[in-house]
Amino acid sequence: MTVQGPSAIPTLGKHNPRLAEVRHVVRHGRPGAAVVDGRKLVIDLVRAELLPDLLLLTPASLGVLEECPPLAPLVAAGGVFVIPEEVMERLAPSRHPQGVLGLFPVVRRRIPTEGVVLFLDHVQDPTNVGAIVRCAAALGADGVACSPGCADPFAPRAIRAAAGQTLLFPVATEADFAALASATRARRGQVAALAGAGGLPLASWRARLPLLLVLGNEGAGLDKSLLSSCDVTLTIPLGNSVESLNVAVAAGITLAALAGLAPSPILK
Repeated sequence: MTVQGPSAIPTLGKHNPRLAEVRHVVRHGRPGAAVVDGRKLVIDLVRAELLPDLLLLTPASLGVLEECPPLAPLVAAGGVFVIPEEVMERLAPSRHPQGVLGLFPVVRRRIPTEGVVLFLDHVQDPTNVGAIVRCAAALGADGVACSPGCADPFAPRAIRAAAGQTLLFPVATEADFAALASATRARRGQVAALAGAGGLPLASWRARLPLLLVLGNEGAGLDKSLLSSCDVTLTIPLGNSVESLNVAVAAGITLAALAGLAPSPILK
């Protein structure tokens, strides 16, 4: 399918209200909306059948319309605009924008009560949150739930670190730990905390599904009251005097260890 030529794409001035809308989402966030920065990331999401509400391109990036034919309906609907290079540089959240910026809808997906769900307790860095979502999607988990006080998983940095999976995978914000833990145990599942030290070595753990895997803040770790609410505390043994691992790395190691885990019988 051939899209309309570059001359058919309207140009927005730097004071256009649409740019003010995107700028607000970049700086402050907005429920139900996410800004995605980068040619490949936008194309990957569109090819995964998630179409942006608005697409901004620099003149040098108009070739993306030919490269990604599924964008044709958005062009026809008047949702694609050209902006000057200098406007893109001020608007985009990254330091080195690629000339492609999309405003995407955030589709809220239900966090399942079966399988493996990660609960993030006050993880502060959006890059860590995004990397954990990416690990969860890649290594067979079923959802990621973020506590109140977590970094926004739909912020541009988090989406970039997740390679866009935040917009395709079940991710919840302001999640209720007690409700998730109760639902897990109702199905004879397990609630497990990952701690830097003092827990059961990961290789000695006999996990069962469904599983709620709880990860804590990068510096402070898990809240003590939350830790005491878990069925088991796990630790990844470290060598060579290494004191700790990045929380996203620890999540990836633990999820890889869970590959092939069979579910427990469901409580009737």
